[in-house]
Amino acid sequence: MSILGSPYCFIENERGERFDNPSEDLIFEFIGDLNSRDNGSFVVEPVESSVGWYVSVSLLDSGEFETVYRCSSRGEHRVVVSDAPSEISYDVTVWISGLPSSLKPNRTQS
Repeated sequence: MSILGSPYCFIENERGERFDNPSEDLIFEFIGDLNSRDNGSFVVEPVESSVGWYVSVSLLDSGEFETVYRCSSRGEHRVVVSDAPSEISYDVTVWISGLPSSLKPNRTQS
C-alpha cells in the first residue's frame, strides 16, 4: 500500500504518458524528455479537478524551461524561466509539498 493511499496528483506529457504521484526524479526525467518535435510540455495536477492547482513545464525555443505554478485557493500564479532541470524538479516537488493540507491527501495508516 502506498504511504499516500490513492493517487492525489499525476504527471502527464504531450505524448499521453501519465504517472500518479510523481517523485522529484520522475519530474526530472520528464524535463529531460522535453523536445520541440512532439513533447514540448507536461503538467502536474491533482486527480480531483475541483482542487484548483497545477504546475506546467514547457520547453522554450531558447532551450530554457518555463514553469508555471498556479493555485487558485492561494491566489498564486507565478512563472519562472530556468535552464536547470534539477532545480526545476526540486522546486516543483517542494511547491507541491507546500500546498495547504486541504489540497493534499490524508495519510493512510497500515
